[in-house]
Amino acid sequence: MAGLYLGVDAGNSKTAALVCDFSGEVVGAGRSGCGDIYGAPTPGEAVSEVLAALDAALAQAGAARADVVGAAFRLAGVDWPEDRVYWEDALAERYPSLRRRSILNDGYASIRCGEPSGVGIAIAAGTAAAIAARGPTGSLWDMGWWGQYPMGAIGLANEAIKAVHLAELGLGPETALTDALLEYYRKPTVTALNHWFTRREGGGTHQDRARCARVVTATAAAGDPVAMSIVRAQGRYLATYAGVAARRTGLSESGPVSVVLSGSVLMAEASPVTAALLAELPEHMPAAVPHQARLAPVAGAVLDALSENGVPLTEPVLDRLTRTVPPKDFLET
Repeated sequence: MAGLYLGVDAGNSKTAALVCDFSGEVVGAGRSGCGDIYGAPTPGEAVSEVLAALDAALAQAGAARADVVGAAFRLAGVDWPEDRVYWEDALAERYPSLRRRSILNDGYASIRCGEPSGVGIAIAAGTAAAIAARGPTGSLWDMGWWGQYPMGAIGLANEAIKAVHLAELGLGPETALTDALLEYYRKPTVTALNHWFTRREGGGTHQDRARCARVVTATAAAGDPVAMSIVRAQGRYLATYAGVAARRTGLSESGPVSVVLSGSVLMAEASPVTAALLAELPEHMPAAVPHQARLAPVAGAVLDALSENGVPLTEPVLDRLTRTVPPKDFLET
């Protein structure tokens, strides 16, 4: 099956790949593990996971690597020029037939999920947070390692656990987060919780921390002042960096700016983090037009592949892709 377009969205929790034809019809999908060269046990293993996902997508399509005429790789961990060089070299070695490709941070994948033109800002808050922007002249900026505040699920979790520890020591206000986290993790005391997260062997992992984010937002929604403060701060941080992205790419001078929200933290029903972000956004981006992503980030990556290789993203193409993407459960972490 010749003339296929490939989109890859690689993160720490999973890597997803889609292939579609010029009409936008998705003909294959695949997924694998961590594709972040900073997060995988070794960079080479991240490359292997990315190739595993794309090969699975091609196998489902009954196609071969040589059938791909254009690809967009949107990869967590592409934060510095040498990261992109690493991927360019790795793909040149292990996928030499693929010559028409682009490689960017995974934050860019979500822009076309709500703004087909690809001009705008994506704010993604899942396990971590990613913010990326493409300006009207094609200029790019992404947050990468510039993020200096706790954002995403892991940010919510770390701030909540810190608040519980400080309350236990009498160094911070009492909070309903204490009972909520002890119940969630099934620990009898704050000491036991602290020990579990910090002991040398058999303790809680980074992923274990992140999964309590919904407990934090639920506690905030129930009115706990400490949890509410954590949520409000998260919204402020995300809005602040979105403002930076707008200024760095010329979007702050171009009239209305499409701001696409995605990720489990922002897409959750009645998310207080989303409410906090929307309340803060006008101060940092008066022209912001926020809306939630209509597609998963990997679909944005394959739309990039189409557009970058000369396929107009017409309404029929967008509609066909939307109708043929895999079901939601395939793309969930």
